[in-house]
Amino acid sequence: MSTGQTGGSAVSETVQAPYATDGTDFKGALWYYYRSALTRFAKLGLPSAALFVQMFAWPMDSRGYALPFAIAGMFGLLTAFFLAYGRLFLTWRCARVFRTYPLEFRTPVEKVKLERPLRLHMRLGDKTGQPVTLLAKDPLGRSRWPDGIANGVWFAGDDPFGGAAIVPGSGELLFMQPSEWPLSAKERESAGEVRIQQAKRAGIAKAVSYR
Repeated sequence: MSTGQTGGSAVSETVQAPYATDGTDFKGALWYYYRSALTRFAKLGLPSAALFVQMFAWPMDSRGYALPFAIAGMFGLLTAFFLAYGRLFLTWRCARVFRTYPLEFRTPVEKVKLERPLRLHMRLGDKTGQPVTLLAKDPLGRSRWPDGIANGVWFAGDDPFGGAAIVPGSGELLFMQPSEWPLSAKERESAGEVRIQQAKRAGIAKAVSYR
């Protein structure tokens, strides 16, 4: 495990996130992501809901004029709901990991592939054994390499199972699991009971459908 000073010095001039990104507290990142998911839902969901319900304010014999707006509102509301659900679900997944594993600074980060939409393939340094290529996703759906990620991330988890990370400075939250889940099966099976039970508590003992 590397020291906090290592991560902090690398990003001291590029801090952008409105919460701590130095490995001292993950709660700020989680609350920011929860609020952002709900705010985005409100921006699309509330106007869509208004379009949908306005039809019922029209007289019965005039509702045909309002029907196209109501249909658009219904689809907008459903879209907002499913987007919000995915964002909140993935943030909650990160929360389970952070509450189970300690944060440790892992450096460097090897950028393997940026796969659009929404997928980052990477390898984390500072680990003995065969490196695992991890597929990472930002719960808010940002599909770009976070600024400064090559310098390292604050990671919580166990590579063959996956984990969650906070990018120092820019503050992106990432949920990750092995890109090729079956290839890490042998390492997971031989991990020992303690690590397996820990992965179960964190919700990463099995492949998570977040792609």
